[in-house]
Amino acid sequence: MTAETPTHLATRVAICVATRRRPDGLARLFASLSALERPEGCTIEVVVVENDEPHAQPLPACTLPARRVFEPRQGIPIARNRAIDEAAPHADWIAFLDDDETVESTLIVRLLAAARATGAPIATGPALPRFESGSPAWAARSGAYEPVRHAHLTRVPYAFTNNVLFDAAIVRGDGAPRLDERMLHTGGSDREFFARLAHNGNAIVWADDAITFEWYPRSRATYRWLFQRSYRLGTVAPATEAMRAKTTSGAATTLPIAARCALVWRALRFSARAVVRGLRNITDPASTAALVSWDVGRAAGLVAAALGMTYEEYRSR
Repeated sequence: MTAETPTHLATRVAICVATRRRPDGLARLFASLSALERPEGCTIEVVVVENDEPHAQPLPACTLPARRVFEPRQGIPIARNRAIDEAAPHADWIAFLDDDETVESTLIVRLLAAARATGAPIATGPALPRFESGSPAWAARSGAYEPVRHAHLTRVPYAFTNNVLFDAAIVRGDGAPRLDERMLHTGGSDREFFARLAHNGNAIVWADDAITFEWYPRSRATYRWLFQRSYRLGTVAPATEAMRAKTTSGAATTLPIAARCALVWRALRFSARAVVRGLRNITDPASTAALVSWDVGRAAGLVAAALGMTYEEYRSR
């Protein structure tokens, strides 16, 4: 804050990043954060939660002030909750980014502008795919990795930690909401968290001009990875979409028959979409295989969820 900036205009933003043994990705992210533009009166701090035992390896260089804490208890929602605990007492707004991303320099400016223009306490935007050198051309050409996008400044029902900004008051104080740590290995705890906030009256607005870039290594530019990721998204649908009723203790009950039927119906729709997209892209077999891998993976995951099956993608990490 400068001498000319009125106190009531000061805004403190904490950018939180949960990471584990990805020094190259973190360095790439920090390089992009060094170029961030700041709204007038805005201060930005980076809070890194290393989901590991303490070590002496320094953080990458960054022009923004950055601090790190170690969280030895393993699990993505545990690390992200620790980040909230660290940031909430000192910030007005909390942003989350992933450690395999870079950002456009206007990211915070545009997320804040969207929140303020609509009065929404949560703003989110797209994470566009980028591929490392040597990746197959179909990965970018197919569109299989592209995120769902929405009209600018419209309300959306959920967000992810790859590009989101929210009012720190939501998570400040005793009993404030946190990510569900029971979802340690299944993934989806970020979507479930923001969907829960939206269900409880915290509007989420889409900022289509607030851009991050998600970098995919060559190991993820495969049909097998697309199938497995989409399958996992299908299996966590009951948790991320609150399909299970809760007992008074907060424990989830058995998935209702109506919800199971809804999952199977959606699986059929994804299967049909696989056929349509396959025929539409028949002259490009590589892209067709990517799109069909995604759709069939989702259909299989939704059926698995209807049958009560889970997929713990992150257990070995």
